[in-house]
Amino acid sequence: MQIDFKHASPLTKYKILSNTITPRPIAWISTTDENGIINLAPFSFFAPISPNPVVFSVCITPKSDGSMKDTLKNILATKKATICMCDEKNLKSLNQSATELEYGVSEALRFNIALEVIENGYPPIIKGSLVAFMCELYDVLAISQDSKPVLLEASRCFIDDKIYQEDLKFILKNVGRVGKYYQLPSEWVDPKNL
Repeated sequence: MQIDFKHASPLTKYKILSNTITPRPIAWISTTDENGIINLAPFSFFAPISPNPVVFSVCITPKSDGSMKDTLKNILATKKATICMCDEKNLKSLNQSATELEYGVSEALRFNIALEVIENGYPPIIKGSLVAFMCELYDVLAISQDSKPVLLEASRCFIDDKIYQEDLKFILKNVGRVGKYYQLPSEWVDPKNL
């Protein structure tokens, strides 16, 4: 089967990419609106694209009704976001935070997701996160109406003391996206055992 992307729908292209470019880590993004309401949402179209400066790309598609996602609204308004990496203990909360809620309704409050302020001036991290990046808006690429690739520059990184090592050779057991399924940490293989 060959698919001509010039004639494929945005949904077709999204499904092909989300099921073939795997595994991908999940960016669990915390933002605040101008009133301080905290929004949490997971994004699997996520990748580092530069180490210097540290820049991540997150592709944000519209809500099911075609309106702008709260995460994008908040990033455009405040110019800040915090990216948390998710491990198995937070998988249920991550899935809950994917629920579409009305703008101004906090997933953290609705689903009882504990938060923690690590760096003043940035949205909080999900409590128990082992790694998080405090980011500022770098750019929004105007590629299409259907999705907005957002570039976020990390100004700070939090690494929990439980895993931090001076040589930075720690191993995270993040939840990753494998097509439409998650790869759980218990399924990861330590590279030393290969």
